[in-house]
Order: sequence, then C-alpha cells, then structure tokens
Amino acid sequence: MVVKNPGQPTKGKPGVSVVSLINEHLASRSERYRPVHELDEMASGTIALVPVREDDDLREIRSSATYLALVEGDFDTGADPERVITGPVPGLMTKSSSPVTSVRKIATANGLTLLRVRARPDAPGQVRAHLASAGHPVVGDTEHGSQRDDVRRVGLHAEELRLRHPGTGMTERYRCPAPASFHRAVNAEPPANAREENVPQPTNLGWDQVAGWYDDLITSGSSDHHEKTVLPGVERLLDLQPRERLLDVACGQGVLLDQVSRVPDHGPLVGVDASPALIEAGTRVLRDEATLIVGDARRLPEVMAEHRLEPFDAAACVLALMNIDELDSVCRGIAASLRPGGRFVGVILHPAFRSPQTTAWGWTTDGRTGAPVQFRRVDRYMTERASAIVMNPGKAAAGQKSVTTTTHHRPIGAYITALGAAGLLVDTMEEWTSRRSSEPGPRAEAENIARAEIPMFLAVRARKPG
Repeated sequence: MVVKNPGQPTKGKPGVSVVSLINEHLASRSERYRPVHELDEMASGTIALVPVREDDDLREIRSSATYLALVEGDFDTGADPERVITGPVPGLMTKSSSPVTSVRKIATANGLTLLRVRARPDAPGQVRAHLASAGHPVVGDTEHGSQRDDVRRVGLHAEELRLRHPGTGMTERYRCPAPASFHRAVNAEPPANAREENVPQPTNLGWDQVAGWYDDLITSGSSDHHEKTVLPGVERLLDLQPRERLLDVACGQGVLLDQVSRVPDHGPLVGVDASPALIEAGTRVLRDEATLIVGDARRLPEVMAEHRLEPFDAAACVLALMNIDELDSVCRGIAASLRPGGRFVGVILHPAFRSPQTTAWGWTTDGRTGAPVQFRRVDRYMTERASAIVMNPGKAAAGQKSVTTTTHHRPIGAYITALGAAGLLVDTMEEWTSRRSSEPGPRAEAENIARAEIPMFLAVRARKPG
C-alpha cells in the first residue's frame, strides 16, 4: 500500500499518524501495517506501508527515497554535478557511523536553491541536519536556523520512493510530485504534474491570537535580542530622569516597562496595547508598578482622553511600528501624547536588511583568499507592502497551530517623513547588530563578521519642539 501525501507533513497532531489511522480502520484484520521507509517527519510525500505480523522482518524490503529540498542560499556543488555530505549528525539515532547525503542542484534564484537529495541510511532528520551543516538550511526549518518562510511550510518533499516488492523481488517506484510552490520559489516553471497546495490563509492577523506564543517567547528568555540589544539601547536613548513619565506604545506584555520599573525613582509608567491577552499577561507581572491599558495605538488621543492621562515626558514603541498599518496615525498620536520637549524612541527591524520574504543570507567565496563570505541579499526595498508571516513555520508544518502576524515593510524615509509630518524632529538614528556568535565551524568566522557588519535593528529618536 502506498499513501501519497503531497501537501502536508506526515506527522500531524501528537499520537496521530497515517499508520495509526490505517490500523484503526483495519482493526478487525490480523495483520498490522508498518512503514518500510522512515520518511522525515517534517516532509510531505510518499509513504509505503506493508501488512506484517509480529515475526516479519522488514529488512528484506530494501527501500530508498529521493527528496526535493528548497534551501536557503546558492548551493554550490563545485565542479561535479553532485555534492556529497558525510559525517555523523549529532542527535540522530542511526546505526551508521557516517550517514551520507547526496545532493544535485535543480535551480537557483531569489536566494534559494531547489535540490534533489538522496540519503543513506536516511535516518530521521538526516536530510535537514546535513543540509543545515552545509550552511543551507531547508526553508521553514527553524529548528536548524532557517530564516525564511517562502512556501509557508518546511521545504522538504519525498518525491520518489523505491522498494523491492516482498512478493516479486522486483524493484518498484512510486512518485508523488512536489508542490508547485517549490519550483516557483526559484523562478522555475513547475512540471505539468506538480501539485498545487491548499495553504489556509489566516483570517485574524491581530496580535491577540498570538499573545500566548509571544508571551512565551519573551518571558522564556528565547528572545535574547531583547535582553542584550534592544532594551539596553532603548533605555540609553530615552535617558529617563527621576520621576519622568513614560508611555510605551504597543507595549505587548510590558517588557520595557518591567525593565524601567526596576530603576530607582522611576516615574509613572503607562503601556497601551490592542491585545487584551497581552495586557492581562503584563498586568500579572507588573502589578502596581505600571498601568497597562487595552487601546489602539492608532487612536492614542482617544485613549489619552478616555483614561485622563497627562502628557508624557517620553514615549517608546519597540519592534511594533512595522506591525501597524496606519503609521501616520500612530506618529500623530505619539506627538500629541508628549509634552513640549518630550522625546520618542522607536525601534524596528532594519527595513533595508531584514525585510521578510525579500532579504536573506547568501554565501560566496573571497576571490583572493578562497575563504567563505556570507552576504545579505536584498530583492526589494522601496515598495511599501504588507506580508503575512508565519512565525513558527517548522511547528506549523508539523501540525501545530500557525502563529501568524502581518508585517508592513516601509523604507526608512517613510518613517522619518511620518515623524516629521507629526511635528517630531529626529535627532538620532542608530543601527544595531545582533550579539549572537556562531558555534565553531568552517563558516563561523564569516557568519560572525556578517552578523557584526549587517545591522538587524534600526532605532530612531525624535523630539517634540518646545
């Protein structure tokens, strides 16, 4: 029996699988079905199942699979059409001391490469781990460092399965064409038999639906960028004086306010966010240290009037302006909430280098030294656009609920213009890099150089005249 699963990974909700469903359906029969090939749990494709009894030996059914993998970067196979990746893969349970993954390039474009891959012995996770170790993680595979989500899933598909039929001894092949999106991602024309995936589109792009995920991300310490780079930088630019009043716009669960509340002699702290769930989470932590209000950042004057708030000495908006559609309204509201002489600090992902779906890491070689060089590719910059982003593509592909938000890309000039039109004068602009460091390896130095030279965040400080 061969089950073709072209659109989604074989692993869905915990405890539910194709195998278990078939066995449940055929519970009255004496045999049970077992897969003859350990398909990567994050891949879609073909699975072969055979009826077996307890004493049957499946090792006589020799099987192998060919995957199509969409990976980040321009995968270099060198002078040979095929590149072989060898060596043990940490964390993989395999009897082989040196798993082998063979790779052929199909097409390259847009900072991505479509590959045809075969693995021996094809232990669970081997393909993804080996490709990541070569510096080319599979798109959507956040477990191995992927930063792109071009096909709204993990870009791995078992295209062909070969096995020796236990009855005839003949080798049989079963094919399940990869989704058309894999080919389109590299500007290639999909084969005539390519499958169109029915990817569900998000119906609610508000932050209340992702509040639990975002709260876990920040409070668990998983977001080291906040702790090491963003929050210290915001505090320095705000330069709060004793008893000064601070407004945190689109405050989330109040991470900045929590940080400021630990400073002696801090003034009144107020946070505004449209997500009731995030406000509730922040209130549990901050208690009486700050006032958190459910309100629309695009309607700050109304929020100020409703809650009878006095003008603030300072305001901040941390990594949220790019998630709000009405930038002009937010900037006007911030200006109205400040006293004359008050200042505003805003931080966003750097629009020139970190725009979702149009920027990505790539690799080349230094022509003089032959050393690897990591670069940041930029496809588009000037055009303003909105993009729905799945924040947990790996887990979503495994059957968990998608965490989806909307990011609004704007060039840097759009932010400066909006602040100026609101009556705020920009006096400082800073670009902040990631402070992470790569584990030792052949590309670690190049990765660390790129990380230190290509900024991740853009910070702006503006003042209200008076």
